Amino acid sequence: MFQDNPLLAQLKQQIHESKERVEGVVKSTDKAYGFLECDKKTYFIAPPAMKKVMHGDKITATIEKQGDKEQAEPESLIEPMLTRFIAKVRFNKDKKLQVLVDHPSINQPIGAQQAKSVKEELQEGDWVVANLKTHPLRDDRFFYATINQFICRADDEFAPWWVTLARHEQPRYPVQGTDHYEMIDQQIREDLTALHFVTIDSESTQDMDDALYIEPIEQNGEQIGWKLVVAIADPTAYIALNSQIEKDAKQRCFTNYLPGFNIPMLPPELSDELCSLIANETRPALVCYIETDLQGNITTKPNFVSAYVQSKAKLAYNKVSDYLEQAPNAWQPETKEISEQIQRLYQFTLSRINWRKTHSLLFKEKPDYSFVLAENGKVQEIKAEHRRIANQIVEESMIIANICAAQFLNEQTKTGIFNTHSGFDKKFLENAHHFLIANLANEENQAELNERYSVENLSTLNGYCQMRHDIEPIESDYLELRLRRYLTFAEFKAELAPHFGLGLEGYATWTSPIRKYSDMVNHRLIKAVLTQQAYEKPQEEVLARLQEARRQNRLVERDIADWLYCRYLVDKVAENAEFDAEVQDVMRGGLRVQLLENGASMFVPASTLHNNKEEMQVNADELALYIKGERAYKIGDVLRVKLTEVKEATRSIVGSVVI
Repeated sequence: MFQDNPLLAQLKQQIHESKERVEGVVKSTDKAYGFLECDKKTYFIAPPAMKKVMHGDKITATIEKQGDKEQAEPESLIEPMLTRFIAKVRFNKDKKLQVLVDHPSINQPIGAQQAKSVKEELQEGDWVVANLKTHPLRDDRFFYATINQFICRADDEFAPWWVTLARHEQPRYPVQGTDHYEMIDQQIREDLTALHFVTIDSESTQDMDDALYIEPIEQNGEQIGWKLVVAIADPTAYIALNSQIEKDAKQRCFTNYLPGFNIPMLPPELSDELCSLIANETRPALVCYIETDLQGNITTKPNFVSAYVQSKAKLAYNKVSDYLEQAPNAWQPETKEISEQIQRLYQFTLSRINWRKTHSLLFKEKPDYSFVLAENGKVQEIKAEHRRIANQIVEESMIIANICAAQFLNEQTKTGIFNTHSGFDKKFLENAHHFLIANLANEENQAELNERYSVENLSTLNGYCQMRHDIEPIESDYLELRLRRYLTFAEFKAELAPHFGLGLEGYATWTSPIRKYSDMVNHRLIKAVLTQQAYEKPQEEVLARLQEARRQNRLVERDIADWLYCRYLVDKVAENAEFDAEVQDVMRGGLRVQLLENGASMFVPASTLHNNKEEMQVNADELALYIKGERAYKIGDVLRVKLTEVKEATRSIVGSVVI
């Protein structure tokens, strides 16, 4: 008889409305209970309530009070953790289809159905893409998902690649080409096939997109400078603006370089054959003439031309470096002309390195880590590869060519795709100032450094470069790594702007059009100037897509590498393998370190560093861990660590510090 009582219904409504409500994010634990993390407070979620939510869900909840205890009761869903997700197939004891979410904090199985578009017969452990279909906080009784894409079988050795590409919605195949290609450019090209161009790449490289030729500039029988001629492959000579290849390249933006292999931005018959600057083959190219004095200063405006070129030799980084470094039994150039080009490029490179050391900024020397894979994808070895002199020859030639492109585009078109970096994030400039003063100033130079590292100075290109030059001689990486957290991200812009990271007034890449869509755009702009054709300013959506694609590619590369590191190191746990490692991050939970031998990321739990949690504090400003009031560990420290656990399921490597 109380069922339809309006007074009772009104009372229930009033009680409901009077309850405290909060918004927060659900955090699960390895137990049945969880927590709701709000802006200023964390609330307990009891096990029965946790069945209605998923780790990472953003929800509203009412706060139930029982004496002095408070707990959150989930009420409504604001944003689910899962929409589209990666999972493994599972069949329960009743042979009903389920999926296990590929996430370290989500371990409950979710009932699932297979979409009709998925034709494969699913097996236990298969990798799939699923979409969450129902959620208990959306008036559904339980979690339920639809499997919309099959990725690969459980035992596929290439699962790290296929799963990661699917997670980030990246294609695993090259752009589709056409049956034949015709040159669509009609402009007159200079014949530069007589110049002794050479390419320098890795031995396995097929998509050679840059070739170099250099000769001395003489006056009155005396050398006064260098003339560098940079020839860049010209894929836009074959690709129409309205073609499907152009549209696909515009979406992909970059060749995706992955451990073991790459996924080209352009069809392989273009990138590896028709456009590649293969030795002794005539190819169309966009060419830039650059003149410098002997100190590396650019002395004339760059001169761009469309041309035909012919590389005379395909050289390899390691062989050229061995030759220049006079290593025992080193490779020797086959001809006098090749030897002459290498020696001239070497002298030119030394002058440019010295110029950049003085006038801009050099890269911090860090090794690249490469995976050596068997045909089945198994990791055989991980090599630390250091930049050698041949790498620097190509690097310095490309940098000066890109400086020239920025100058040319700014003067001729007032637009282009410019690589920019504005240094410290504005909201962190004060932090950077105080950090530098705290770490570098003393009683004698306090006033001088206050002005030298003022917020105003640090926000200028000159002031930023001056600061970087000041800290460069310091042996430890501490200042470098800590200051990095205050920096903003690099951006693509359609107008000239400084690149603080390089220490340059302007930088526009055009030297990798086979691999970068931005370089294709800049090629078209440069060629439009040469042929006096109309051109358009790059659209904002193109710049935004470039930014997003760069971010996605880095995540894909990182995620695959993390997986491969686990596979490589899992057998070394029993050996109690030890490594030197550099601290990359300091958190309440412990230290994140990088193994210097192979580049793997390892987590060192705080519980292994000290047995009393109350005596440990993290200083967020210093990125340092204090134990009993004394700084014990900080970012940039090099430690000896021991491998203790590898969990491939969560792609995590755990270790401890060797005392």
